[in-house]
Amino acid sequence: MIDELVEGCHRCKLTFVTSLGSRKRIEFDRLRRVREPVSRSKSNIQAKVADLATGRSRHAESQNELRAFRVLLATAHPDAWQEQPFLLEYQHQGTKHRYTPDILVVWGTHQEVVEVKEDSEADKPENQLRFALIPELLGQHGHLFRLWRRSEICAEPRLSNANLILRYRWVDVSATEKERIRKTFSLEGELRLGRLYETPGITVPGVLRLVLEGRQIDSGRKVGNFRLRA
Repeated sequence: MIDELVEGCHRCKLTFVTSLGSRKRIEFDRLRRVREPVSRSKSNIQAKVADLATGRSRHAESQNELRAFRVLLATAHPDAWQEQPFLLEYQHQGTKHRYTPDILVVWGTHQEVVEVKEDSEADKPENQLRFALIPELLGQHGHLFRLWRRSEICAEPRLSNANLILRYRWVDVSATEKERIRKTFSLEGELRLGRLYETPGITVPGVLRLVLEGRQIDSGRKVGNFRLRA
């Protein structure tokens, strides 16, 4: 079942789509896209990325969104997130406007709305004016706003590290190996990835698979110098 849930205030309203029956409280882990994904230019192909935590495919409308989704999946560990999460309708200077953000990310009570943009698009005066107003409107609903530029999304070595980690999201780690990894980190506290090749009973793919389950990682270092922390 697909239902619409609406939050309104005197200046704007948000419309969410949920897979559950009508409820007064929005459950962020039950949200669905408010519209089908569209390509933003003829050169940009729609793409999907697998989200094993939810058992769903995430639909990107551009290559920048695809990269952003990968960074999010590999490093953010949110409680819930949704692409094209809601429709914002508002009036400004006597004109009606509609806006659908790219991502909504939730950590506990922290709700962050994310817009993915090319740096050149983010710097356009009309977009700067628009994205100066939207945080104020979203704040009335308890949401923060972030403009995520391509240069930030593609920052290295984080993006390469995220892509590497996601290669191992299908790896099945045995209970025995998980226990060996746990014991190793309980003794070491912090461990470089290169040392794992010399550790009996522990595989690098196994460790990287557990990173996706929430183990902390210093993604600001090159892959050969990954530091994993217990």
